[in-house]
Amino acid sequence: MYLFIIFLTFGVLTGLLSSLFGFGGGFVVVPMLYIVLPTLGFPDTLVMYVAIGTSLAIMIVNSTNSTISHHRKKHILWFIFLQLAPTIAVGAIIGGLVSPLIEGDILRYLFITLVVYTIFSSLITKSFIHIKTDSIQMPSRLKTSLAGGIIGFISTLLGVGGGLMTIPFLRTCHLKMVNAVSLATPLSLPIAIFGTITAIFNGFNHPDLPPWSLGFVYIPAFLGIVFGGFIGVPIGIWISHILPDRLFSRIYLLLLSIVVMTMIFE
Repeated sequence: MYLFIIFLTFGVLTGLLSSLFGFGGGFVVVPMLYIVLPTLGFPDTLVMYVAIGTSLAIMIVNSTNSTISHHRKKHILWFIFLQLAPTIAVGAIIGGLVSPLIEGDILRYLFITLVVYTIFSSLITKSFIHIKTDSIQMPSRLKTSLAGGIIGFISTLLGVGGGLMTIPFLRTCHLKMVNAVSLATPLSLPIAIFGTITAIFNGFNHPDLPPWSLGFVYIPAFLGIVFGGFIGVPIGIWISHILPDRLFSRIYLLLLSIVVMTMIFE
């Protein structure tokens, strides 16, 4: 029971961050499960796979919930979604197929490297925090499609959702944080769906997985965190509507820093 309460608590935080920053839950779920799963009998060699697979499954529910809420607030620019979604889906399929070929420790280091790169590139590119124009400037259709493929591939490989890469990309296109975050939530759905399918398939009937595992998805964690998400998502939507843009972007980078420090020192 105490374990379900822990999952529920993290679910509230995950739902809040999913709707507020488009993280899809990966930045809370992956580090948290990386710490908790070994105490539940999961072999060290499988911990990262299960953490990522469970994160992707949770992302389906939280991203759907957040998308509906943001759409009602008219935050989502659907014409940009239609440009990015197809190639994100293709990248997600490839990432899901490649994931089991890479060792769990390597995935962890890739996760850390990607977050560190995002933080420093966003700080160096001052336009992430200071948007000087309200005019959206999307790159060419080819460059946009290429960006979508890379986002889908890396996000599925690491189970972090599209927010990590989508939001910095959209900020370079001069989108406000509330619009960038709102787009990151539906754009996480192809990543979550294809990633979850491959995680279940790749881990199905694995002999070293404890009970209550559906492939590389741990069902008790999935249920507890999803229930908590229904509490956290409305709170995040409300906060995103009132946060000033510059403060919004600074908090985003601060949270990335906290997560990467947790993964480095664990």
